[in-house]
Amino acid sequence: MYHLVITELVVPIAVALLVTVVKSRLYAGILSVLASITSLIISSILYVNVVYSGPQRIELLSNWLVIPGIKPVSISFIIDPLSTLVGILLCSLSTIILIYSIGYLSDDYYDSRRYWFLMLIFITSMLIVVYADNFILLFIGWEGVSICSYLLIGYYYGDEKEHWIGGPPSKAPLHPPSYCSFRTLITVGSADSVMLVGILTLVVLTGSPYYEDLESIKSLVSSGLPVWSVLTPLILFLTGPLAKSAQFPLHMWLPYAMAGPTPVSALLHSATMVKAGVYLIIRLLPELVGISEGVSEVSIIFTLLAVAGVLSMIDGAVNAGRAIELKKVLAYSTISQIGYMFLILGIAGLTETITNGIAASLYHMMSHAVFKSALFLIAGILIHLSGTIYLTGMEFPLKNRNNLILFLITLISCLNLLGIPPLIGFWSKEFIIEIIHFKELYIPLSIVIITTFLTAFYATRMIILIFLGHKTPYKLHDTHGVSKLMLYPVISLITTMVYVGVIGYWFRHSLIDVLRIVGEEVEYISTNPLITWLTISVTVLGVILALIRYELMVIHLISSTNITNLISYVVNYLIHIVLRLSTPLRRGVTLLMHTVGGGIAREIREVFNLLEYTLMYVVGGGIVKNVRDVFNQLENTLDTTMRYVGMVVFRYLSILFKMINYADMDSFLTLYLLTLTMILTYVLIMYNLHLLITG
Repeated sequence: MYHLVITELVVPIAVALLVTVVKSRLYAGILSVLASITSLIISSILYVNVVYSGPQRIELLSNWLVIPGIKPVSISFIIDPLSTLVGILLCSLSTIILIYSIGYLSDDYYDSRRYWFLMLIFITSMLIVVYADNFILLFIGWEGVSICSYLLIGYYYGDEKEHWIGGPPSKAPLHPPSYCSFRTLITVGSADSVMLVGILTLVVLTGSPYYEDLESIKSLVSSGLPVWSVLTPLILFLTGPLAKSAQFPLHMWLPYAMAGPTPVSALLHSATMVKAGVYLIIRLLPELVGISEGVSEVSIIFTLLAVAGVLSMIDGAVNAGRAIELKKVLAYSTISQIGYMFLILGIAGLTETITNGIAASLYHMMSHAVFKSALFLIAGILIHLSGTIYLTGMEFPLKNRNNLILFLITLISCLNLLGIPPLIGFWSKEFIIEIIHFKELYIPLSIVIITTFLTAFYATRMIILIFLGHKTPYKLHDTHGVSKLMLYPVISLITTMVYVGVIGYWFRHSLIDVLRIVGEEVEYISTNPLITWLTISVTVLGVILALIRYELMVIHLISSTNITNLISYVVNYLIHIVLRLSTPLRRGVTLLMHTVGGGIAREIREVFNLLEYTLMYVVGGGIVKNVRDVFNQLENTLDTTMRYVGMVVFRYLSILFKMINYADMDSFLTLYLLTLTMILTYVLIMYNLHLLITG
């Protein structure tokens, strides 16, 4: 296992150095994909070994950093079910997105070798974060991830107008990639600095940089150390995960990170890097719960996690409902969905349901990584084809067969986001909701239900604005063709969503068994049908209100011939498939008549002819012929029922979103909190120096 870990970490670095001298774009991409596949295979082997042999600690270099009074630091990694599962998730998504990148960058005029180099270094840095067993090694990988993120957001360093975000022109300011990457660096870098102060203080207090020794803080407090001197570095440490995972109030860097290439947004700023904070809290949750058992004041950490998650859920969902840039909608949606994970981790710490909390947050982290990566990759295709980043400027009429495929894959991904059964997004979100309900925490449960409604609203709004209605031509760059290498990765992700969704309930129990904390009694929480129907009903309500809000666009589609042609095409295509299948069946019946003979075979053939006639003339003619009448009736229903029953709610929501649209409180709160944090950090450093000097 020692050699496997070294190989998994070294191969991406070696290939990253190799691609810098490879002139061919295609070969550089292929080498990068092969490096990612190698890491994926090794992660899978490590997981199998852990399941059969148990967790292991792999030491690559002992005592590489020796500080007087501190336990010697080794380059060592913890290989257990949690780290290997996240490693598999990271490497599998990296492989899929790197394949997509080959097609995405095929006509890019920038030198893509820098892109491949940074993506591979990011994979290695993220693996270090996942496998590290001490704070020092963790922070090295943590900063490697941040640097790669900064450089990849600013990949288009020439600041060409076509890569600017913001706007639309004449309505809101536009921002170049260099500005966006710098803003990201300031926010995340400041939080990382505060996190480093917390890490160093914890290391000095415990005398050890290892996670497992963190619980020794309890004995320090029992021996007379003030509680605030323990609580303060823990809160400072918490700043890093909150900022890295874009949680309130350190979340406003993520929408600006959308200035980078779309595959970067899919891998770093949706699936992996923004989950680093969630993973770190998951990793340290047993230790933090152990500390809170001896020092009850430490439980405020879990309250802060839950509050940050709740505020992020609401803030992200509301902002997603008013954004008009496609990638920004997905960015705000990511903020909201990660809020679920922080909420359940905070609740798990407060209620000491460690295994269930870890399993629920990890399950949602994995499912969100899959469907949000798919949505970002689809966004890259839509932007390539339309030449615009704005929802209101995209036009993909459904009468086109290729647009129909885009609509279907977007719809399936959004259904995962909405949490519609039996897709994977339903099971992961339902797991979180069931734990909250089981613990009878009705205020968080109400907020989750509200967020579910808002999620359904903005997801439906996004689909309507992309595929329906009149458009405003805000185009920043020319349209591009789409390679099949950009479509196949999306299809593979959607296949994964559907497959894991089918086994989603059993997969949840498997996660609980694999991640079980030693010595903890795990309660298997059963599905509550009432809660399930409540969440589904609220989701349907959000979809209906979005349809009411954009009623004119829906009616415009219904009144056109596009939908009629679309359904005619679908019905005729299905009939065509049946008739294609009828050829071998007809030959089989004919063979049966010639070989066996008799009345049974003749009756089978007559039944088959009748079925074929029904499909061809009754279904193919009657339904398609009456489609327009059905939709005319539906239009009348919309004009009467929806117009008078739903418009009051619609107007209220419009006023609410308009009021929020004019408020810029996010930037103010972010700046305010950073200022307070820096002042607190300075005071803490001065006080600790005073303690050291005075003895």
